[in-house]
Amino acid sequence: MTPTRRALLSGALALAAPVVRRVQAETSEVLIAQQFGLLYLQQDVMERLDLIEKHAARLGLPNLKARFVRLGGTGPVTDALLAGKLHFGSGGAPGAMLLWDRSRGAIKSCFAMNATDQKLLTVRPDLRRIEDLKPTDRIALPAVKTAPQAIWLQMAAAAAFGPAEWNRFDSLAVGRAHPDSMAAMLARTEINCHWSTSPFQERALADPALREVTSSFRVMGLPSVTPNTIYGNAAFREANPIAWKACLAAFQEATDFINKEPAQAVEIYLKNSGDKDSAQNVLSAMRSSGNDFTLQPRGLMKVASFMAETGVLKRRPATLGDLFFPEALDLGGS
Repeated sequence: MTPTRRALLSGALALAAPVVRRVQAETSEVLIAQQFGLLYLQQDVMERLDLIEKHAARLGLPNLKARFVRLGGTGPVTDALLAGKLHFGSGGAPGAMLLWDRSRGAIKSCFAMNATDQKLLTVRPDLRRIEDLKPTDRIALPAVKTAPQAIWLQMAAAAAFGPAEWNRFDSLAVGRAHPDSMAAMLARTEINCHWSTSPFQERALADPALREVTSSFRVMGLPSVTPNTIYGNAAFREANPIAWKACLAAFQEATDFINKEPAQAVEIYLKNSGDKDSAQNVLSAMRSSGNDFTLQPRGLMKVASFMAETGVLKRRPATLGDLFFPEALDLGGS
């Protein structure tokens, strides 16, 4: 080999080496927390269609595998993310804001997951307005004080009784998973109210004795509101840029798939979740309640301002860029 050729080859290898090292250094497995319910449908689609693996291979990581871990509630998801045992979590937007606050920006939302009108339902015949709630009422919701429904309840109290009364109904709240909440209310137990979500609220309203008291859209005074986001760790994003890009591309494709092929998406949901309802009923729920599978955040700065004003958030985000990674900001939102 001539000296010139040897020098050219050495230079080429030197240029190529950092690229090879970076790919080899990336994770071989992505761990994603999967929650229960129709509003987490993107993750069901991503898992069933191997979308993360598809985009990882396209981007040069053919051996990347995604593992979806079902955890009960936002508490375990929060603990696992903060401990670095999860790469992505999903759950209520207020919980994601608390994570951002607690981690000092190390954990942020990647995208919104959807917009939907979440409804406060009751079996109490004379409960028609939020002002009619009594100390003996019990309102089931996914998590006391941190679930989106808990924030809607606080905002409703502040609107009805004044800002100082924002936590007036916190003592009425009972943390339960949506299926258990719906069953308890329909069985006429001590749970006589449920701040619900799709598809449970549509099923519950089939009972003529139930009524809607208020809803997230009405409380917020907005035509569309984001209840849930998918969020991730900034350290993972920095250390694994290709895997990160593959995950976000998969999430985008899953959202597009749901909107283009809703019937197929429902079949995937039923297989993944074990939900025994009919595909027709779930599809009907998807198309009701203002449901919109969109990555654009909606109404979240208003939620963040309320949480900061009540002291729930110790830091007030100035813009969506504080709460979301840059990839979401091109989508606009509020």
